[in-house]
Amino acid sequence: MSVSIRVRLTIWYAVLVAAILAVLATGVFFGASWGLRKAADEELRSGIDGVVTFLHHKLAIHEMNNLNDELREHSALMPRGKMFRVTDVSGAIIYQPDAMRDVPDLVAIGGQLLKENVLVGGRSIRTLSRISVVGSYTFRIQVAVDQTEYRELMTGLAWLLLLSIPFAGLLAATAGYWMSGKALAPIDKITETANLIDARSLSRRLPVFDTNDELDRLSLTINRMLDRIATSYDRISQFTADASHELRTPVTLIHSNAELLLMAPSDTVRVELGLADILAESDYMARLISDLLTLARSGVDYNDMDRELFELGRSVDAVLQRGRMQAALKKITVESIPHDEIVPLLGNQKIVERILAILIDNAVRYTPCGGHIYISTWSSLDTCGFTVHDTGIGIAREDHDRIFERFFRVDTARTPRDGGSGLGLSIASSLVELHGGSIHVESEIGCGASFIVSFPIADVRRAVIATRTS
Repeated sequence: MSVSIRVRLTIWYAVLVAAILAVLATGVFFGASWGLRKAADEELRSGIDGVVTFLHHKLAIHEMNNLNDELREHSALMPRGKMFRVTDVSGAIIYQPDAMRDVPDLVAIGGQLLKENVLVGGRSIRTLSRISVVGSYTFRIQVAVDQTEYRELMTGLAWLLLLSIPFAGLLAATAGYWMSGKALAPIDKITETANLIDARSLSRRLPVFDTNDELDRLSLTINRMLDRIATSYDRISQFTADASHELRTPVTLIHSNAELLLMAPSDTVRVELGLADILAESDYMARLISDLLTLARSGVDYNDMDRELFELGRSVDAVLQRGRMQAALKKITVESIPHDEIVPLLGNQKIVERILAILIDNAVRYTPCGGHIYISTWSSLDTCGFTVHDTGIGIAREDHDRIFERFFRVDTARTPRDGGSGLGLSIASSLVELHGGSIHVESEIGCGASFIVSFPIADVRRAVIATRTS
């Protein structure tokens, strides 16, 4: 049978309080008993010393013949409840009041002090005995005091302490149950909220009570986890929506072309054109799927990315040749304007080259035949990067921010069959942000466009240490 945390806390709290109280009660009882017994012994020892002093006085005035009467007079001066017996070494009684008759005689040896608790007629008696030498006389002196009232007091204290343990345990259980309920109330709210979170309500978050305690830290941790899950879920949903949206048209075209080919398989010209369309659509779909996968994977953290120290100008040179081959089909010239100094960058070289390749591809696509593309590298005190400028159709100012959205295309008159999916700039933006950089555009309609990409410039000394330790 499962037991709730609240009940378990209550039980542990009650048991702990009862155990602590039992230890304290035991200590109080034995401490009080020891204190009373010590006080009684001191009183009895003082009584023996008083009798001895009295005998010395009688010896000094030579009145040792009638000690019984003298000791009886002395006993009258003693406090109420205290009595004594005096015998010689042979055990012959020199003085003994009636109240001492039933008190057992303690036979002390030498200067030893004997102590004993005895019950006489239902009353508790504490007695001490010692041998004392007075001149040429040797006496055995035994003093006793009635401790019945103290025993009754200790018995009452024992019952009080004994009964207080379960009462305190019950009180602690009640208080603990209430306190644990108050302490665990946030957990009930957290559990209730967590049960309401599903794929349709990933925006819901656990309550945070601003107490900065363990439960608040737990809620914040789970909320951060939910943020990551929601981001991943949104990325998957976006990927699914993007893929279904963009793949619907090429799949339909492939299906239509296949049906037309089946209707006239002997028409060689129609078959060749249909197969060419199918091949073109297949190539488009392959590129689209590759771009979508790149976007889906671009959520990797910068710390998890492979990094190296490289020179940005060399990366530009590595991509430049491919860009010129692509631009040559439209008779577009691609020129490089290198920075006059080395531009160090700490990051993933392949990803940076991928960003540049996307921007060159975009510039070629929207630059008319015979146009020009210029690629320049630059650096400042804290940043470095490259700029891709073209003499293409340009971009309206109101579209400067939207061009980095998925599937947004400036030239809406074009069809998706021009080879572009509208994902290139979105991919470039994600990859730039992955490096902690930024990308923005400067353009007007008919005046071309300049895409400026900036990265944090590398501290060469620290970058070398980082690449060696990674």
